Amino acid sequence: MSTYAAQKSSAQIGQRPETKFCLVRHGSTDWNVENRIQGCTDTPLNQQGREEVAMLAESLQGQGWEFIVTSNLQRARESGEILGAALQIPVFSYRDLHERKFGPLEGMNFHEIKEKYPEGSDQLSLPGLETRAEIERRALQAMNCLAELFQGRQLIIVTHGGFLRAFFRAGLGLERRAPANAGKVEVRWDGSWELVEGGENSEL
Repeated sequence: MSTYAAQKSSAQIGQRPETKFCLVRHGSTDWNVENRIQGCTDTPLNQQGREEVAMLAESLQGQGWEFIVTSNLQRARESGEILGAALQIPVFSYRDLHERKFGPLEGMNFHEIKEKYPEGSDQLSLPGLETRAEIERRALQAMNCLAELFQGRQLIIVTHGGFLRAFFRAGLGLERRAPANAGKVEVRWDGSWELVEGGENSEL
């Protein structure tokens, strides 16, 4: 397990009630299948994605999850609604969980981006492109906010690959890939962020 203090606090680790999170990447979309950058383009789940999320819901039964909070983008919202219906728990939306903004890169596939921008997207300064520092700051602030609001509870968070990678870096101090579509990683907060469990990682 890995621990990383997300913010300075006078409280000692263990003094706060433990808050448990299941971090879920939304189900597949057609753009996932085509390896296209989605960003904040509001793409829907495809049938494969709906089936993936339904299978995930089966695996989460009986684990005590209490609430679901999703990104405001429809692929995450629909994933959350499928989970909520199966687990019979409330579903809320929080816009700060949305995917990284990729500006003019959205809709391009990875081959096209590599050809046009061989230096890599993190080295670019393009209108509408959220920088790596910006997405990391937003991801950590959003997760810290949810940890404070839902202290001592068990939440499922449905968000996006870019958001999750940014949180892993900023919140856990880890450089790791996002889970596959409808994959999950479990973390907890009790004054610092701690990685509990993670499934298979995606190559994308």
